[in-house]
Amino acid sequence: MTPFRLLLVEDSINDAALVTAELEQAGYLPTARRVETLEALRDALAAEPWDLVLCDDRLPRFNALDVLALLHAQGRDVPLIVLSSQLSEEQAVTLMKAGARDCFSKDRMARLGPAVARELEETRVRRERARAELDRDILAKASELLTASLEQAARLDQLVQLMVPRVADWCAFFLQDPDQGGLRLVALAHPDAERRAHAWKLDQRFPLDPQAAAGPSHVLRTGQPEFMPDVRRRPVPITKDPAHQRAIEGLGLRSVVNVPLPGNETRLGVLSMGTLGERALAPVDLALAQELARRTGLVLENTRLFQEAREAVRLRDEFLTVAAHELRTPLTTLRLQLGTLLQRSEAHHLEPDVVTRLERSVRQVRRLGTLVEGLLDVSQLSSGELSLMPEHFDLEELVAEVLERYQAEARAAGCELRQSPRHGLWGTWDRLRVDQAVAALISNALKFGPGRPVEVDVGREGGFARIQVRDRGIGVPVDQVERIFERFGRAVSSHSYGGLGLGLYLARRAAEAHGGRAWAEPVAGEGARFTLELPLEKEARE
Repeated sequence: MTPFRLLLVEDSINDAALVTAELEQAGYLPTARRVETLEALRDALAAEPWDLVLCDDRLPRFNALDVLALLHAQGRDVPLIVLSSQLSEEQAVTLMKAGARDCFSKDRMARLGPAVARELEETRVRRERARAELDRDILAKASELLTASLEQAARLDQLVQLMVPRVADWCAFFLQDPDQGGLRLVALAHPDAERRAHAWKLDQRFPLDPQAAAGPSHVLRTGQPEFMPDVRRRPVPITKDPAHQRAIEGLGLRSVVNVPLPGNETRLGVLSMGTLGERALAPVDLALAQELARRTGLVLENTRLFQEAREAVRLRDEFLTVAAHELRTPLTTLRLQLGTLLQRSEAHHLEPDVVTRLERSVRQVRRLGTLVEGLLDVSQLSSGELSLMPEHFDLEELVAEVLERYQAEARAAGCELRQSPRHGLWGTWDRLRVDQAVAALISNALKFGPGRPVEVDVGREGGFARIQVRDRGIGVPVDQVERIFERFGRAVSSHSYGGLGLGLYLARRAAEAHGGRAWAEPVAGEGARFTLELPLEKEARE
């Protein structure tokens, strides 16, 4: 026997019994409800879904056309078959044009079984197709919300709105609350503002019991979804508190679905949805809820990981700041001490080998100091823009000073530093930052182009001053020219070449802080050219 829900619009009890008997003989077990008025029909349609309407052609105050009009007005996809004692061909055509699926005389009841079979099958296919379309639409919109730049609370609030009323009468997200040790209601959709407010108060007054044997807490603890087509038949209550249980029953719940929000290592919360009155959820609703929960859990987990990563970066920058500050003082003292020893080396007639070692020590301490200053600058850049102290100076003179400072290191690397002829190029920039940026470019050239000359050209290009450093080293792959200017960015292994990957990053940030830019370009044949461009006319930004 095939069960289905039958709405029988019939004023004759005998005819209704005849129809039911004919259906049972054809192998059906209808759950039938008979109505005689349009008001009763309207109430029946609002109370629950129906699979089929069998309608007499003429009743005391209305006819089959009125029933079809009511179905269309309510947007109900319920097939209607007209049964009539006497029906002309013209009337049948009119009814079919109005939307009736079939029309035949009550004298030909043998047609009823095949007609019902056809309509139930076509309705099933049509409803499955419509449901699949609904699920696709909800999940597509959910994906848009999950990838949108929204705060978590706003995102969850809009997600639950997608389910109401198309799938359920209410929908909610519960998330784990470490402070409470259980679940906390964070988003709720319900068309009735009063009931919605009541539900929020209920959550505040009666927090969910983490050890509950059913409901959201049980789903969170076990990870198993819960589908209750009729909560009145739930074997165990979701709370041992009688007042809480009465409050839940007062909501008038019919069906509920609770599914866990999966995380990488634990469950993040629960997605709940339900119906009120006679409307019931189906297994297809459980599947939709699970897919929505899966996608939501993935995004929540990624958000959590992102926040953890951001916090880790903050702690790292804080550590770098503290470490750089702590290292700066002893390094300064050590540099002064070594410098003093070096100045007195001639007066004390130190051996050449000792002087050489002192010079190397001074260079290494200076390099270590540069690294520490770089770490400090990076940590400061993480918390805001680079601050500038502009002053008017000759850029070519500054570049010459930097080159002079790097002569010893260049000799050690077997490089000859060459600067273009000087003509004077004045502008207003932060001297310390520009010095730092030029030093980074030269240091980079010496590191990657040992044994070859390094050429430094200072000139003007439109409204900008340009410093170009050309080396003849290993070059820069085209796909790495942007990356090497990123923080800790490298184009080669750190095992082969030392440093932290901060020099070029600081050079770029210094140029951008002035309104300029820094970039690199491979040179055909050998090496690379690094360019630092600074505005000439424009005032440097604070």
